[in-house]
Amino acid sequence: NHIPRPANAFMLFRSDFVKHRHKLGSLETNHCSLSKTIGNCWKQLKDEEKAVWYGKAKIEKAKHQEMYPEYRYRPSHRK
Repeated sequence: NHIPRPANAFMLFRSDFVKHRHKLGSLETNHCSLSKTIGNCWKQLKDEEKAVWYGKAKIEKAKHQEMYPEYRYRPSHRK
């Protein structure tokens, strides 16, 4: 019954990048290296381009709130 957190702007960007721009063999398949590459691409985006992703994240958050109105982020600290 775990409810996942809504995706933030970077996570939506990363997902889209992998889905549409990542061709097999063209980039690293190692997720660590891939994340670094995508992170660098994110940093190079202009503010106007990032605003699109922040808008999508806001929509995702609103949908999440509608689906799970009682949801509150409560991290569990594992020891």
